[in-house]
This record gives sequence, C-alpha cells and structure tokens, in this order.
Amino acid sequence: MSTQALLFSSVESLVPPPIPTAPPVAALNGDGGGRNPVHIPIADPGVDLASKTVCIKVRLSTMGNTRKVSTSQIEADADKDLLRVSKHLLDSAELKAVGRFDGEIRRFLYNICLPFEIGIHLLPIPALEMVEQRLRAFRADREALVASFLAAYPGLCQDAARRLRGLYNPADYPPAEEVAREFGFSWQYVSFGVPEQLRGISREVFEQEREKAAQRMAEASSEIQQVLRETMARLVQHMAERLRDGTDGKPLRFKESTVSNLVEFLANFQFRNVTDDGDLQRLVSQARDLLQGIKADDLRSTAALRTRVQQGMAEIAGHLDTMLVKDGGRKFRFEEEAQ
Repeated sequence: MSTQALLFSSVESLVPPPIPTAPPVAALNGDGGGRNPVHIPIADPGVDLASKTVCIKVRLSTMGNTRKVSTSQIEADADKDLLRVSKHLLDSAELKAVGRFDGEIRRFLYNICLPFEIGIHLLPIPALEMVEQRLRAFRADREALVASFLAAYPGLCQDAARRLRGLYNPADYPPAEEVAREFGFSWQYVSFGVPEQLRGISREVFEQEREKAAQRMAEASSEIQQVLRETMARLVQHMAERLRDGTDGKPLRFKESTVSNLVEFLANFQFRNVTDDGDLQRLVSQARDLLQGIKADDLRSTAALRTRVQQGMAEIAGHLDTMLVKDGGRKFRFEEEAQ
C-alpha cells in the first residue's frame, strides 16, 4: 500500500546558511500528499530540484524461485569447489507473469521518475497524482496475478516433486499462506534533507550533513540533465538508423517501439524537465513537430515521409551529440539498473 512520511525536516535543511540577499526557499508540504509547493525562484540547482520533486520509495517483493544444490548431489568430471549449482523450485507460468508485471511497473517508474539513489526515485511533483493512480491500478492487477499463482501453487508443488526427483526437498515448499506473505507491493513518499533534531544535538554535525545533502542534490540535478539528454540521444539515434535504407537499397525493418518509445519520452518531458534544460527543450519541440500525427505504419508505407523524418532525426542526433558529457561515470542509478 502507499504511505506518506516525512523522513527529514524540509527542503530548507538543504540550504547553506543564508546570505542576506539570497532568495527564500520553497518547501514541500509536510504531508507528502502531492499538493504543489509555493514556488519561489531559487538560484541553487540542488535546492531548486528538491522543491520540484518528491522522493518515492517503491518496494516490490516476490517468492524466491531458486535454491542452491549441494555439489554432493551432482556428478561431474570437475573440481566441485569451482561449481555453483542451483535449481528452480517451480516451473510456473503464473509466477513468470508476476515477474513480467513487476518489470512493467519498474519500466513505468523509469519513464516517469528521475535517477537518484538505489531504492529511491525522484518524482516530479506535477506527475504525483497520476503516478499514485497508476500504482493503485498496478497493485490491484498484481494482486489478481498473485492470486492466480497461489491457486496453482499446490499443483505446482506436486509437479516439482515429480520432476526434481532426488533434488526435491519438501522444506523448500512452505504452505500457501506463508508463500502469500512473500509477495508485497508498497510505496512511500518522503522528503530529502537533514534531520532537524541534529541541530539541537550538534550544530557542527548538522551543518556538515546539510552541506553533504545540498551537494548530493546538486549532483543529482546535473545527473538528471545528462540522463535525459543521453536517453533522448539514444532514442533519436536509433530511429535515425532504423529509418535508413539498407545496403540492398530497401528500407530497414523497425519495431513499433522505435517510434512509441521516443513518443513517450517526448510526451513525458515537460514535467520531467526539472532542471529547466532549455537546450534540450528546443530539441524536444523540434522532434515533436517532426513526428506530429505520424504513425509507424506511415513511415513504413511512405518513402518521402520516411526520408524527411530520418534526416530530421539525424540532425537532432547531431545536436545532442555535442551536448553530452563524454567522460565520468554516473553516480545515481535506478534500482533495476544496478542489479
């Protein structure tokens, strides 16, 4: 289920000691309920980012479907100290359906949210209510998939005993009610900053942690800008390549996702552009105009249109290439990217 919590005091805890002429900082509402904060122009990119987003922690859990197998049970012409053998407990289409659905949930979050720390996504505030509704719908659909798996579970256990034979261990198959507790789906909205109680314990530690938090948000702001640029560059370059003719002079084949993935990125960009990247916004607008009213089948059937879009995408890709940072690794990653 979704819950709301204020882990840290407010966005104000990210701000270094104020300079008299510095503008005040907008803070998130304490209830994490998605109401827009009062927006006051902020010069610091990290603080500005904190005022435009809320952290969302999403937890997806499922039944583990593998167990290690003792090498004493395996015959092999090899040094068993170098072997790692595992078995699948169940061959279940129902369990695989839950896994695929969890992937769909993660992809949805990836396409809406912005990179931060593992286990935490930065959610643009304008998208909060939409994301909340989608997560509730996902939860209901997932519960139905889990119920289908649990209904099939007893029969699946019998099938496993028959197929695993000597490797079957009844202890690996707890009662269905215990298995049901292994499936979970919950999310929680939190704010990011420094615990206010640190101020009363140690002013020095409080100032030190506030400076660290401000630096982390500033780094996240720079990272987000690059991630959005890299993502668009990858999508645009892929489309430009797939719309070319092959060596035989015939058009290359491309999937529906070649178009739909870019269209989705362009549609979500307005609220994801929390760093106010004007250069990328101009290219997004250019790509939108280029694809306005065009479907994948149109590109397959109309050579002139295909050529025009391909040339336009190649031009946009060239501009994006000059905007990318070529060196340095990413500090912030989505949870599924780190696995």
